[in-house]
Amino acid sequence: MEMITIKGQPRTKIGTRESRRVRLLGELPSVIYGHKEPPEAVMFTRHDMELALKHGARMLQVELGGAVKPCLIKAVQYDHLFKHAIHVDLTRVDLNERVRVKVGIELRGIPKGVSEGGVLEQYLAEIDVECLVTEIPNTLHPAVGHLTLGQSLLIKDLVLPPGVEAVSSPTDRIASVRELVVAPVAEAPVEGAEAPAEPERIGRVRKDEPEEGEKK
Repeated sequence: MEMITIKGQPRTKIGTRESRRVRLLGELPSVIYGHKEPPEAVMFTRHDMELALKHGARMLQVELGGAVKPCLIKAVQYDHLFKHAIHVDLTRVDLNERVRVKVGIELRGIPKGVSEGGVLEQYLAEIDVECLVTEIPNTLHPAVGHLTLGQSLLIKDLVLPPGVEAVSSPTDRIASVRELVVAPVAEAPVEGAEAPAEPERIGRVRKDEPEEGEKK
């Protein structure tokens, strides 16, 4: 797997106010941690990091202080419009170690059950997998064209790349084709139809109410 190299700079100050100042300068605050080493507060050029994220990078070669070290993108925090990254967490890794990460799922095809009156529902948008850091798949694209009405795609049905293992429950449902239930539509009243008769009153009539045929 070819990794993008990105240059970082150490941050001497931390905190919300300092992070805001860094962003105004076009930089992206970040923290690198892991491997029993102290966390490092760093910053990257926003353009460089967002370009790497746009290309689906999961691993980066971080150049910092004259040294280059592989890091896994652990978490990305975005602004309220989910348009720009505002913070990135990275973790140090060994290229020979196995890691547990979440991988997205994008279904491919139109199930046979849809033509039978069914509807496709996806329950999982991502799953947990374990693999070498150099073998992390970007996205899984399972085919669902073979699913008929009532059938489901389970995690155990996934065809994973070599060396990649699912750690989620094998019987968890990723997607299903279920019967489309249409709610009954209430019939509109027919114009000119007689209104329903009022129910017969049984029992005593209150003294302040007129008897039938009497005037108020």
